[in-house]
Amino acid sequence: MLGTAPFNIGNRTEELKEELAVQREALSLTEQAKALKIVTVKDFELAGEVALSLARIKKQINAAWKPMSDKAKASAKEIKDNWDKELAPIEEAESKISSARVSWKMEQDKIERARQEKLEREAREKADKERQALLEKAAEMEKLNPKKAEAILEKAEAIVEKPVFVERVVEKTTKMESGGSITWIKDIEVEVTDIKQACLAVYNGYIPITCVEFKGLKAWAKMAGHGAGDYCGVRITETQRESKRT
Repeated sequence: MLGTAPFNIGNRTEELKEELAVQREALSLTEQAKALKIVTVKDFELAGEVALSLARIKKQINAAWKPMSDKAKASAKEIKDNWDKELAPIEEAESKISSARVSWKMEQDKIERARQEKLEREAREKADKERQALLEKAAEMEKLNPKKAEAILEKAEAIVEKPVFVERVVEKTTKMESGGSITWIKDIEVEVTDIKQACLAVYNGYIPITCVEFKGLKAWAKMAGHGAGDYCGVRITETQRESKRT
């Protein structure tokens, strides 16, 4: 071990020297790039040389960091795989029991809504019946005692159906014996069943444009062979980029 120590230290010293050299060159090139202004053809060519040098330095930096990054990714993936493996049966069981509870709860809600509607209908019918009876009584009293008939009419107008509430099987929030609690939160799911109708709704302003995601437009424009211009509400602008080989 003692015989190999100086060799290892020497290798690390060379690595550090190379790292510092790369850092110095990178700093020099970035400063040149910041100060560079293209006015003449010579400036343009110089900018190209600087661009290639930057690409070379970038390749060196990537080559130095990639092995460490790959090792870290492999380690992170192994950790994540083991993590997921341990969680999988728990999440499966959790999903199963949650699905069963949701189905049962929604069925109870359906039954409760039917009961609520029935109670409201009965309360409304009772109020209508009482009101009608008073109206008939007021009509009979009209000729005999107009003032009393008017008082009966006022009484009839004051009759309103009483609020009724069905008893809930499951409360919104339930405190559990274990010390925790479960709260039910109502939500909705939305899916597009008719794309044309949905797009028309966006066009007419019924659905906001922010709800629309335009993906793959670049691939479509290239396949269609469109150049610069406006097509179907899409504006295409031509651009150029450099491809460097170091």
